[in-house]
Amino acid sequence: MSKILVTGGAGAIGTNLIQALIKNKNKVISWDNYSIGNRANHIDGAEYFDMDTQNTQLELLEGVDLVYHLGEYSKVVPSYPEIEKAFNFNILGSFKLIEACKKLNIPIIYAGSSTKLAEPGELHSPYSFFKSMVAKLTQGYGDWFGLRYNICYFYNVYGPKTELWGNEWQTVINIFRDQRQAGKELTITGDGTQRRDFTHVDDIVQGLILAGNNIRNDEFQLGTGKEYSILEIAAAFDHPYRFIEARPGDRPTGLANIKHTQEVLGYQPTVDVIEYIKSL
Repeated sequence: MSKILVTGGAGAIGTNLIQALIKNKNKVISWDNYSIGNRANHIDGAEYFDMDTQNTQLELLEGVDLVYHLGEYSKVVPSYPEIEKAFNFNILGSFKLIEACKKLNIPIIYAGSSTKLAEPGELHSPYSFFKSMVAKLTQGYGDWFGLRYNICYFYNVYGPKTELWGNEWQTVINIFRDQRQAGKELTITGDGTQRRDFTHVDDIVQGLILAGNNIRNDEFQLGTGKEYSILEIAAAFDHPYRFIEARPGDRPTGLANIKHTQEVLGYQPTVDVIEYIKSL
């Protein structure tokens, strides 16, 4: 049995990950500052701390065998007006945690952002820039100090527990679902031709666990390898829609290249977003 720390453990992805880790007989602790995480997400058998990574101390990591670092500021659009908060969470907090992992020789799985891999790249928003810097810092610590790590890049996560994200943090899948249930028109930002690789949270968890079992100082993209336009997603809901103003940072494409992840980790995505929408 391993002792595993999950930062952001009360968030959507963290909750699903903790559920799987507990099922696999691990001892799990969560740090979450509850800026986005929800106490309704707590999983029986895990230990939860109201904790920000900016307050990381070595004694709090004693006995930990592996860290999953999901607990950062994690959305594009709000990062423009909240740039200082995004900086503090992602740069300052992650530095403290990475430094502690180095000192205690604890491997870390970092949840990177796929925004740096798509057009227009890491400078397209404060969020993507800070996430890219933390990924580079993690790689630097591997080269400079022997930190053991893997970096996993997420692509447009949807599924159980993501509905507890609030307002501007919601995924388009949840927004469209809620609008349809309320009898409102679906709201498509821009012209709807922007394309995305949508990944079910179960597939994200699968990839994270595989990465945690194979620490090799590598990078892995966790997606499906398929893209759908927002117009195609709206059509799958079979409901009237209208167009609204485009949002800042809304990139044109975002497709995962999962070949390396499949070859090295044995990762295989299992859920197609169109089939998921039809099942709602």
